[in-house]
Amino acid sequence: MSEMPVCETLLLERTEGRLNLSFNRPERRNAINSVMGAEFASVIEWLKETPAVRVVVLRGVGGHFCAGGDIKERKNMADEELDGSEDPIKARNKKAGLAFQAFEHLPQTTISVVEGSAFGGGMGYACLTDITILTKGARMGMPETTLGVAPAQIAPYVVKRIGLTRARQLALTAERFDGQAAYNYGIGQYLCEDHEVNQVTEDVVAKVLNCGPLANAATKEIMLKVGKLSDEDLIAFSASKFATLNRGDEGKEGQTAFAEKRKPSWQVIGDE
Repeated sequence: MSEMPVCETLLLERTEGRLNLSFNRPERRNAINSVMGAEFASVIEWLKETPAVRVVVLRGVGGHFCAGGDIKERKNMADEELDGSEDPIKARNKKAGLAFQAFEHLPQTTISVVEGSAFGGGMGYACLTDITILTKGARMGMPETTLGVAPAQIAPYVVKRIGLTRARQLALTAERFDGQAAYNYGIGQYLCEDHEVNQVTEDVVAKVLNCGPLANAATKEIMLKVGKLSDEDLIAFSASKFATLNRGDEGKEGQTAFAEKRKPSWQVIGDE
């Protein structure tokens, strides 16, 4: 197993089957710059090869989730003249999109804990994780259009999360809204008072860890195939996944534990 990446703009805390992954630029409300983007991509690659991590909790340091892209850095890049090679702004935006895609398809269950600011890319990650916990005091939105740019890479995930009609309204008005509205829109599945967020997070993590890790990974994979495979192919794909799980050690342990009326003991590849 490779070592966990060393990061400057991300705070990584690993405990047993859990990784707390926190945006760590509190002086900029955790805005995403080029360094953070590259570090995030490296953590995703590490997670792909680290099945002992079963749940990833995405959060921000200092009371804010993530204020989106670092506008100052982006403006400086826009002021630079092109030298005939690929536009660095395009390259950076594409890398962000690829990181979103890779993060969505991680086998781990991902949870975002949204408090304070969650704009632009921050809102994108809130729409991207498997489970999203919202505090009532959170402030969210897609302000890109007020800056003369588009929410290019987050837009597809917002559409998938809340539907095209609502996503267009929020993007084309750049409306800002709080955690209650975000919950009503369907961005998150849990809503709590700001002071309750730590306890709610621990409760949700505990529920995830009660599930079989391979079962959760397979369930994600099946759900993410919806709309991408024909009905017949999805049926066959799902049946194959089910049979593999049912005949595997995890399926046998889970069903034996149920019959014996005890809690299952999950064995995870790479557990230390």
